[in-house]
Amino acid sequence: MRTFVVTVLVSIISLLCFACGQQSSPPPAAQADRTLTLAVIPKSTGGEFWETVQQGAQQAADELGVKIRWEGTLGETEIAEQNKIIENMINLGVDGIVLAPLNTRAMRKNVQAATDAGIPVVIMDSAVEGDAQVSFVATDNHKGGVVAAEGMKQFLGGDLNGKRLLVQRYVQGTGSTEARADGFIETVKAGGAQVLADPYPEDGTVAGTKKTASNTLEGFVKDGKLQLDGIFAANLYSTVGMAAALNDMRKGGVNVELIFIGFDTDPRLLRQLQSDNIHALVSQNPRKMGYLAVQTMVNHLRGREVPEYVETQVELVTRDRLQNEPEIRQLVGLE
Repeated sequence: MRTFVVTVLVSIISLLCFACGQQSSPPPAAQADRTLTLAVIPKSTGGEFWETVQQGAQQAADELGVKIRWEGTLGETEIAEQNKIIENMINLGVDGIVLAPLNTRAMRKNVQAATDAGIPVVIMDSAVEGDAQVSFVATDNHKGGVVAAEGMKQFLGGDLNGKRLLVQRYVQGTGSTEARADGFIETVKAGGAQVLADPYPEDGTVAGTKKTASNTLEGFVKDGKLQLDGIFAANLYSTVGMAAALNDMRKGGVNVELIFIGFDTDPRLLRQLQSDNIHALVSQNPRKMGYLAVQTMVNHLRGREVPEYVETQVELVTRDRLQNEPEIRQLVGLE
């Protein structure tokens, strides 16, 4: 009888301990309901473009009920610092990372490290080598260069044959700007144009792009005239720097008669467009990019299938379109 009682007591105690153990970790539903925290790492924290990306990312986070940690470098050339930020986010154990990599090759190792640590990565704006990322959310940058080339052809009377062109690139190894420059160069060369120079700037600042632009342009001045038919600048900083260099040449008495097409649409460039110092700008949709990047990551974390590539909008913005098309004005933030 005593043996039977002991056996029953042991069984009861075992069942109670099992129940306690089961209650020590939350059920799956409770885990699924917790608030996700995403790291969103832009190329820099300065400038209107990335501020607009942040607005889109925050809008998506608010609508989807997640938190974001927005942290980036001060400038777009601080590769080592961006890698430190990625490493810090891995150590913090965020649920996912949305990254705009400063260099296609230099960020590959840490993107893989995040994935190996169980933290998925969505890449936005510029590509990164490898296939560790969940998805790539970006403007079709090669297409952006093609759109600029088609605009150049239109402004030059529909014929590029024999035209003398210059391309102002951005920091070497930046995937987005390399694709834009390559798309432009391939297209205009196929149309018979000559690309006489395509320099990289001294550094990634506006001052650095302006210095490179000024030095390059000086080599094409003959008899007081700039001997070029057209210029394409591959991003915001390159466009602002080139515009400043061209304005300085005009003030110095050089005859500047060419077609200038830039990339991105911040207020400074829109003013230049409206005053005819710039003939066209290729516009991205940075707010949409930030929104879709966060949305894609949240969908992945919540078990939904996401596409490998998500394309955002690209448009050629001219003075005429800015005046006559409300959707273009809305795209560039004037409405």
